[in-house]
Amino acid sequence: MKRTVYIMYAMLISVFASCSQNEMVEISPAKAVTLKVSTDESALTRTPVYRYVIEVYSDNTYTTAANVFGSGATATNRTTNAIGEFSMTLDRTKAYYCLIWADKAGSDIYDVRSLKAVTLESGETPTEAWHGTFTIAAGTSATLSATLKRAVSKITLLETGTILANSSLAIEFKQPSKFDVSTATASELSPRNETIDLTGGIAATSSSPATLKTLYVLSSKATADVTDLTFTMSTSGVAEASFAITNVPLQANYNTNIKGHYTSLRSSTFVVTYNNTWADTDY
Repeated sequence: MKRTVYIMYAMLISVFASCSQNEMVEISPAKAVTLKVSTDESALTRTPVYRYVIEVYSDNTYTTAANVFGSGATATNRTTNAIGEFSMTLDRTKAYYCLIWADKAGSDIYDVRSLKAVTLESGETPTEAWHGTFTIAAGTSATLSATLKRAVSKITLLETGTILANSSLAIEFKQPSKFDVSTATASELSPRNETIDLTGGIAATSSSPATLKTLYVLSSKATADVTDLTFTMSTSGVAEASFAITNVPLQANYNTNIKGHYTSLRSSTFVVTYNNTWADTDY
């Protein structure tokens, strides 16, 4: 009888000791997270994405930086790479809020020192670029994925008639020069001037138009803004009268197709369409 009691006491002591040890174990608040970023890039796009940029914040207004990259005095809330994969160690009790940008031309075209004010470099024209936000929920410890949408609209100029050899077409319009990833909005209009070399001439029809130029423009995501484009055709150095196409809609991730005969020497009706199928050109 006494032996049985002793055994029970020993078992109870073992249980209490085990409970005490478990209570002393502290769960680390750190969690490893990898975020893999991709773009909604069309299969028709040949040039690969060159640069991915991420900024991480501890609030959903993107005000307080969360320095999750590096350590100590060099820790920062932002980093850049060419593969679109970001690994970080986070506090599992907190949520994190990410701003993400990707582009094809790197620092030659866009200044990305702040993703709330991505700025077109002076004298440069926009190239394809993507944007997005992503929330990492508290307690997440996994490999996550985010897909970005384009931060630019695309203007396609379609010619439906004949353009003589030794010609050129000048284009003037105003375009946004800044993009805020946190709000997906483009702002700060600046002038843009381009000239299309048509030295070889063009022979096209309404049913089989020729693409004169594709232009990318930083544009807001939520709604279409409008702009006016002014065109001047020149042949053998002699300029025709300029003409304008007004209220052209531009929206991020949308095509805007402008189809007509780009001359002021005869009357021409231009058809402007826009859609959100990036690879589509509306003939």
